[in-house]
Amino acid sequence: MLEAEPRAHLYLRSAHRWALVAFDGAGRTDAADRLATGTYVASVVVALAGEGELDDADVQIAVATLADARDEPFDAARFDLHRTVCSSSTLLELPPLVACEIQLRLLVQLGIATEVSLWRTDGANIDAVVSVGHGAESRRARATAKAALRQGTILSLLGPRTLRSAVVRRFRNPCAAIVARVLEPLARSDAYLGATAAAISTVFERELLLERSAEREQVLVRSSEQRLMRVGFDLHDGPIQDVLALGAEVILLRDQIYPFIAETHRERAAGRFDDMIARVTELDRHLRELSRSLESRSIVTRPLGEILHREVDAFAERSGIRSRLEIRGDPEAITSAQRIAVYRAIQESLSNVREHSGASSVEIHVRMRRSAIEVRVTDDGHGFEVGRALARAAQRGRLGIVGIGERVRMLGGTFEIDSAPGGPTMLTFALPRVTSDERNTFL
Repeated sequence: MLEAEPRAHLYLRSAHRWALVAFDGAGRTDAADRLATGTYVASVVVALAGEGELDDADVQIAVATLADARDEPFDAARFDLHRTVCSSSTLLELPPLVACEIQLRLLVQLGIATEVSLWRTDGANIDAVVSVGHGAESRRARATAKAALRQGTILSLLGPRTLRSAVVRRFRNPCAAIVARVLEPLARSDAYLGATAAAISTVFERELLLERSAEREQVLVRSSEQRLMRVGFDLHDGPIQDVLALGAEVILLRDQIYPFIAETHRERAAGRFDDMIARVTELDRHLRELSRSLESRSIVTRPLGEILHREVDAFAERSGIRSRLEIRGDPEAITSAQRIAVYRAIQESLSNVREHSGASSVEIHVRMRRSAIEVRVTDDGHGFEVGRALARAAQRGRLGIVGIGERVRMLGGTFEIDSAPGGPTMLTFALPRVTSDERNTFL
């Protein structure tokens, strides 16, 4: 691209890596160079759009750069960029509404339309779920969307010749319509709308598959959390009460035998009893903390930022390990299953840091990006060989870290541990950013 602002440098480096892959894969020829150039420019546009950093000037620069680098007409470069961006797999990692807005807004940024909207139907009603530009949700736009869905055609026309529509299908069934007030010749505009409709169809199809797995996910999570709550109640009503009784019996025993202890041994005996009582008290505290940590209801109902800060502060106080928590973005706009997964993963990670790492400090970073929820836990401990340690843990039945990975993967996320003898150790995981509101809107 042309001279880029500092904010784009990160995206440029990532796009450059993908371009090199495309160049090598295509055979390092002139044709491969053209392919790599298109990959590079489209990757930058998608990355900027995904972070909400793409503006009209960026798009115009991208098209001009692509046309100049490949020595081709502006219109050809523009359509190729549109097609490549709309079909990018990166968009499927974004929340559905965000992905659709990027695809529609690109039509305006490329100068194809002045306003564009996406109309969703459930068979009886039709509503605009995404709109870009003033007047995009007008009555005429609604009527155009209804006509397109009623006819079931790819493209339809109603009213002024500048108002065009394209049907979005989900597994061949019409489910939505794009309506745009276009600037370009009709044939060219129809090509852009058709490509956009096909790309949005993929988003809708993915959401239908997620809908079918969401119920299973909810059943699994609900069952798991109910089991954990039951364990918490059983701890409170069983072992914790037994520990309290044991403490009382130790104190009673001390008081009963104290008069019969020789005076020369009383101080030593009193010290041993004090040690026993202190250990029982500490055991009671640990059991109560474990019982509270298994109460999932508070994880769902209380602010996630609050309970994470509370957990990290309590960990630092118990372990003496310097702890720092950083949260970027809004941690509340995620599903209940995601909240529980984030909390449990951080909780288990800190437990492993305390018991095995020998660390003096740990940092926890939580970032709520538009495309994903990212968590990183880093400690300065002595490290370990990941494969061997996980195998030993599985053999011994200590499946805490393994359980984190399974919970994350069940929610469609990724999980990784990076460590080596001598440290440091970094645990990272990411969950796709799909909020409850967005899921309800699309499913």
